[in-house]
Amino acid sequence: MTRALTFSAGLAVVIATGVVYGAWTQRWQKSADLEARAAKLRDLPDDVGRWKSQPAEIEPDALSMAGAEGWWARQFTDERTGARLLVILLCGRPGPISVHRPETCYADAGYGLVAPPVRYTPRIGADAPPAEFWAGDYRQPEVGGQRLRIFYSWYGDGAWRAPDNPRWTFARLPALYKLYVIRETDGRGDRLDDDPAADFLRALLPGLSRTLAEP
Repeated sequence: MTRALTFSAGLAVVIATGVVYGAWTQRWQKSADLEARAAKLRDLPDDVGRWKSQPAEIEPDALSMAGAEGWWARQFTDERTGARLLVILLCGRPGPISVHRPETCYADAGYGLVAPPVRYTPRIGADAPPAEFWAGDYRQPEVGGQRLRIFYSWYGDGAWRAPDNPRWTFARLPALYKLYVIRETDGRGDRLDDDPAADFLRALLPGLSRTLAEP
């Protein structure tokens, strides 16, 4: 999973553009509602079913500069199969949280998209709120370069959503969450429903959605 932490390279680009955006809009002031929503991330579990985790090392000051008022970052391992994931959940104002997609920041970090991202709906229980994600495969151009599959979505109004224009869709919300689930792959192009990350999302989302929706 160490190599999957290459996410930090892409995140550096997000940070740089996020600082510019935040300064331009002058929306760095904190609100009580934003702080309360961000505080929910402190109580998220270390383990999700058979997925066990350890902290992921991402610089808090850099995330704060990017507009993330709160964050949760873990490296998860499926104790049965050994599959490993990097999971990052950010909370902040909709402006900087909504506008930076992996296909942009990863391109600047040297990755290319294998194909345009597609929408994916994890098969979760009927008692959980709707969930829609973008999913994309990324690769480094050199022979033997790293390959990643990234699932990501936003939560701010009671459902996980993957709109075409998140900045417009979420503009009026007081705060916004963004979830990344990242897996290093062998490039075989497994079906999304068969991906270990999809299995993880099915286990994570019902409880996570309840926590984020609590007043």
